[in-house]
Amino acid sequence: MADLKFALQSLFPSLDAVERVSSVGGGCISEARRVRVRFDDGNSQDLFVKSNAALFLDNFEAEWDGLTRLSDVGAIRVPKPLAVGVVDGRSWLVLPWCETGSPGADYFESFAKRLAALHRCSAGTQVGLDRDNYLGSAKQVNTPSIDWAEFFAVHRIGYQIRWAVRQGVDGGTEVDGVLRRDCEQIMRRMPQLLEGREEATSLLHGDLWSGNYLCGADGEPVLIDPAVYRGCREAEFGMLKLFGSCPADFYDTYLDHFPLPAGWQQRVQVYVLYHLLNHLNLFGGGYLGQCRSAAAAILRN
Repeated sequence: MADLKFALQSLFPSLDAVERVSSVGGGCISEARRVRVRFDDGNSQDLFVKSNAALFLDNFEAEWDGLTRLSDVGAIRVPKPLAVGVVDGRSWLVLPWCETGSPGADYFESFAKRLAALHRCSAGTQVGLDRDNYLGSAKQVNTPSIDWAEFFAVHRIGYQIRWAVRQGVDGGTEVDGVLRRDCEQIMRRMPQLLEGREEATSLLHGDLWSGNYLCGADGEPVLIDPAVYRGCREAEFGMLKLFGSCPADFYDTYLDHFPLPAGWQQRVQVYVLYHLLNHLNLFGGGYLGQCRSAAAAILRN
């Protein structure tokens, strides 16, 4: 409690008191707490406070950056971070607390409309980002490029399969020659595999699984824990298709508000493979079979 109060007073000079603290479950990387504080003006506020080792600061700064970029678009609710920094040998990230509720019958319709608005309102031509960040705990390389297919081949599939091979050499998950060969072939064929997409890019959340979109107390969607970069908006559906748990009418509503070019469901399989490879690298051989099947299916299409 003392270290928490000291950290918050360092990050918020106008903080007067810490009134209540409770642990928040669900996170597997950082310590998370809900903290009610009172400021010098007498106003109280609930905060979401994450802490980790000092070396974790880059992760928190990347999260700060991603949340801020998404929030600034103004298309969908995203908690805008309040403070980030290192205090007394630990790194800290502070956000406003988001009260959650139960999704109503129109929740996924609203989510789809607002996600379409995010992609439409942030449309442009850039690929990548001016900084690297993290997909879960994995490094995500965002070196800007002028070519989307090359970017995805090199910095997404290529990065992940090279990492998987290194882990196998180091005694981790064994990557067989078939998966490696198929991924290398996918990289070479990337321009053809992604042919038919629109050339415009959008700001992507980048990690939209079911744990990273919430239902606010008012029933509206809220996005958290992004891995942002600029790219083809079809890539957003890689994680949604894999672990998004969205019903069919979510996709129908999105397409009604911002149609995708024909063939998008086939192209999305390439983006699903990226997330499967990342899970293989982070969580081990239980994902090896899915990676093999996904890569083989892409090459058959």
